[in-house]
Amino acid sequence: MALAFLLPTTWLTVAANIYAREAGVLGARHPGGLLRLAVAVVLGAGLALALRFRPEAGFTRGLRDVLPFLLSILVYTNLHDTIGFVNPHDVHHELVALDKALFGVEPTLWAERFITPERTEWMQFFYANFFWLAPSASLILLVRGRFAAFRATTLAVMTCFYLGYLLYVLLPAAPPRLVLAPEYTKNLYGYPQFFSKLNAEAFSLLPVDSRAAFPSLHTAVSVVMLASAWRFLRAWFYLTLPLCALLWVSTIYLRHHYAVDLVAGAALAPLALLLAPRIDAWWSGQQRVLGIEPARGAPGG
Repeated sequence: MALAFLLPTTWLTVAANIYAREAGVLGARHPGGLLRLAVAVVLGAGLALALRFRPEAGFTRGLRDVLPFLLSILVYTNLHDTIGFVNPHDVHHELVALDKALFGVEPTLWAERFITPERTEWMQFFYANFFWLAPSASLILLVRGRFAAFRATTLAVMTCFYLGYLLYVLLPAAPPRLVLAPEYTKNLYGYPQFFSKLNAEAFSLLPVDSRAAFPSLHTAVSVVMLASAWRFLRAWFYLTLPLCALLWVSTIYLRHHYAVDLVAGAALAPLALLLAPRIDAWWSGQQRVLGIEPARGAPGG
């Protein structure tokens, strides 16, 4: 799955970088995309060498376990710059209309009444939690040596990511903060020394024409993580459920998603949970037919 998405997005990242240079709009995000690709190449080459010369080493096993997840994040960050090269047919205006039809109002505009600097700081904090919540159950299971549960959880998360990436390309949509900018009457100012500044710096690296709103992967992946935690780490489910719920709220408050994005994300999660074990069983079976031992925790091991 990583290679199926990494190879075309690598070409697109290079194309975006060349275009940006020729158009004179080269920003910090473009060299960053190339740097991430270079890191992926180094890690991939390192894993290939480790599997060749030290296949049983703990480092080799660990890198084999986590590298596919790291590559899925690489694809995610680089897609922001490249979706416009693939599909220029945006659907964000249809999403706005759907939000209004379902709720009678555009939720991010309705949420303006709750904006204060203090709430903005908290919402930025809750939104940023996604970056550790997404892999959290996988990491706990890996550290505990529960390799079958780790593999099932990680593959479900990755499957969710890749399904979301495919929908990003098929249904490109800019977030509300860009599409509805002229309609907002309040700024999301927080306090410059806290999370607002950190998030603003992170978003400054994204293209102004970002097309990664539908579906909300913040919602989809966190639901997959919660479902996996319910199955394998019940206490972790109860600890992270409130944080995930506040994460979902923050995506509306901070204008990163339309409400229908969250609905689509919640619907995507069960599909990922359904597909992941079937993909794993098929792939592991193919590996064994070819005489290749699957990684730790594979079905039938």
